[in-house]
Amino acid sequence: MREIKFRGKRLDNGEWLYGSLLVSHFKDDKKERYFITQFSGNYTFEHEVDPATIGQFTGLKDKNGRDIWEGDIFKEDGSGIVRSVFRVPGGLAFEDNPVSFGYDHRAPVYPYSSIAETQSASWLFQCCEVIGNIHDDPELLKTE
Repeated sequence: MREIKFRGKRLDNGEWLYGSLLVSHFKDDKKERYFITQFSGNYTFEHEVDPATIGQFTGLKDKNGRDIWEGDIFKEDGSGIVRSVFRVPGGLAFEDNPVSFGYDHRAPVYPYSSIAETQSASWLFQCCEVIGNIHDDPELLKTE
């Protein structure tokens, strides 16, 4: 069983938060609002986050032991190929060619490779390094 946790950028200051995801509806506001909840001792902290930045922990780590999250950008050793991780129906996937396909994985038809189908978790752990994410570092997916 993998640990279920989320991250998102605070609306008030842009800081990344890590914890549980809470989606709320308020009577005065007809839209959903998203919060990351953190627990510290006997205290609970909730901060509203930008829904476009919310990503779930994949349960996987890179070669440096760093957690891999939806929206992370990683680089493969040897080939130097740069890819981003995202959720698809039935699991997680990465982009085969972010230069050709862009990185908007919300498009209705999107070419991708399932991580489970093409690579094992040990491949990510041994040969890949997280170098950024699509929210803070979109330029990493572009080439000259």
